[in-house]
Amino acid sequence: MPKAKDLDEPGRKIPVRRTKPKEDLEAERDEAVVRDVDVTPDPAGTADAAPSLTKKDRRLREEVLEEIYHPEEKNEDGDVKTIDHKQRKSRILILVFVGVGVLAAAALAGYFIFNRGAKFNEKVSITVNAPANVAAGDEVTLSVAIKNDERIALQNAELTFNDPDGFTFQSSTPAASNEFNNAWSLGTLAKSAGTTVTITGRLLGNQGEDKVFSFTLTYRPANFNYDFQKTAEATIRISSSVLQVKPEVPLRVLPGVATTIPVTVENTSSADLQDIRLVAEYPEAFTFTKADPKPVEKTTVWNLPDIPANGKVKVTITGTLTGKPGDTPEFKFRAGKQTNAGFDVQAEGSGIGTLVLAGMSLTTRITNPGSGATIRWGETLNYVISYKNDSDGDMKDAAVTVEFVQKNAGGIDVRILDLDNRSDSSKSKLDGRTLTWTKAELPALALIKAGTGGDILLRVPVVSGPEIKIQDDRNFVITTSSRVSVGSIDGVDGKNFETQATPLTTKITSKLNVEAEGRYYNEEQLPVGTGPLPPQVGQTTTYQLSWTLTNPTNEVTQVVVSATLPDNVTWTGTQAVTAGQAVNFDAATREITWRINRVPPGTGSLFPSLEATFKVSITPADTDLGQLMLLLNRTVVTSRDEFTAQDLRLEKAIVTTDLTNDVAAQGKGLVVAAQP
Repeated sequence: MPKAKDLDEPGRKIPVRRTKPKEDLEAERDEAVVRDVDVTPDPAGTADAAPSLTKKDRRLREEVLEEIYHPEEKNEDGDVKTIDHKQRKSRILILVFVGVGVLAAAALAGYFIFNRGAKFNEKVSITVNAPANVAAGDEVTLSVAIKNDERIALQNAELTFNDPDGFTFQSSTPAASNEFNNAWSLGTLAKSAGTTVTITGRLLGNQGEDKVFSFTLTYRPANFNYDFQKTAEATIRISSSVLQVKPEVPLRVLPGVATTIPVTVENTSSADLQDIRLVAEYPEAFTFTKADPKPVEKTTVWNLPDIPANGKVKVTITGTLTGKPGDTPEFKFRAGKQTNAGFDVQAEGSGIGTLVLAGMSLTTRITNPGSGATIRWGETLNYVISYKNDSDGDMKDAAVTVEFVQKNAGGIDVRILDLDNRSDSSKSKLDGRTLTWTKAELPALALIKAGTGGDILLRVPVVSGPEIKIQDDRNFVITTSSRVSVGSIDGVDGKNFETQATPLTTKITSKLNVEAEGRYYNEEQLPVGTGPLPPQVGQTTTYQLSWTLTNPTNEVTQVVVSATLPDNVTWTGTQAVTAGQAVNFDAATREITWRINRVPPGTGSLFPSLEATFKVSITPADTDLGQLMLLLNRTVVTSRDEFTAQDLRLEKAIVTTDLTNDVAAQGKGLVVAAQP
């Protein structure tokens, strides 16, 4: 490679050649300056002008241009070293200038890109006007005002909104553009133009709940190829309700006494309300009895009928409360609508009652042996009806009633008591099978002071025997029910308070009976005996003795009929029975026994009587002359009443030669002297 020549030899000059005239260079310089500062304006005409170059940048640019286009003015002698040094400096300055230009262009592009969208959001407004507070169930109107303050039109404008749970769309102006009634196509909004969308509906919700309505405006500025959005919200608080729930819980409640609670649901709006549901929450001590109308779910939910504008519906609930005086049970009620999200409560109501020591105690007792659990036909039931004012206030206008329900085994009403022949300390009024005492019959019932009371004594006879007509005429029962009602109690809401005594049940014991008799002739007056009649001294006369068993009402078991023979009476061994075991004679004890395992009800009325016959004989001695002779000692019957669970015992009179039931033998019982 050839060696480079030294360009710094003394005395040597290197001529500098101009490639263009000075005037042309100056023209090119001016054109370059124009290119540096001339920026194409925003095609939409909306962007701000680009910022101009700083003073420092302009000076640097001029120096660079000066060095490039007029280097000879700084070094006229054309020194090669000087020229080379200046050329290197010029190249550096050109690079710096190019870098500054690139940065300026990037900043300018970023300015246009990042400021154009923000500018639209600031100049497009969406304003929602809505009430701050409404009553649940009220009709609400929301007005959405849209304004375009841009310098260009907004195309494809659409308003959409998300409604909260509990809002039911009714209408809008303009009409919604979709089937869901939540979008409105607004078309093109000219610059500086606006429009308004009005939405009307009904809003439900819980009291104190905030309902948020969200709106979104989507639009595209003219000459743009992408969309912008603007959002807004409105919050409406449910401050009250057009529904009102008004339970009427008594302030003072009697434990164990039927309590009625009316619940009124009222519509205070000017529009009808449909599909309203009422839900009750009872205290634990409350026992539901009934309601009008009936609940649709368990005992606590009602689907109410349509409630007309400014109208009301009522649900009446009845039940009893338990607890001690001073307890404060609370009843809670909610009214609203059942939605997919759950039960939307629109109104609530509650009431608190206080259990008080306010009531009438009433007891009824029977003073007969065994407390009247059983009674025999023909006996008398002795009642004591005791009443007392257990409240803290006086009671007025009390009335006591006693009802006697008399039934057979088939539940048919029968006559067991002879109420017409009753006797009581105060003459009661009889109505069918019910006795009543009011202040007219018993003046003490007009005013019963707190802590005081009284007794009513009553005697009611049982008829002598039942009328057996059908097989159900058995197992007779008397149920005695007493109650007292009070017109008012001082300090207690309500009236006609009522207290019932524990019912008494009295079973009627079966009237098992046995008839013991002697005969010489049967009912057809044919002889069943032998020997002389009247009986003669020293002569043997035979008689037929019998036991006839009847049982009209209850089934009896383990029946044993027995009697003993006097010493001068002889067992002949002749006997017969229609049921049970054969009649047995024990010579050692001289006891005659007849055993029957079971005697059904209706024996002797619906069915034939049971009978046992046996024959005995006597031979009168001289000492018996002119006297009646004893044929059979007292008859004893023992048995078990299966209905009343009683062991029964019955005794019947002796049988002598005075045959009272034998018509043909009557008057022929005295012993006479022997006839030749």
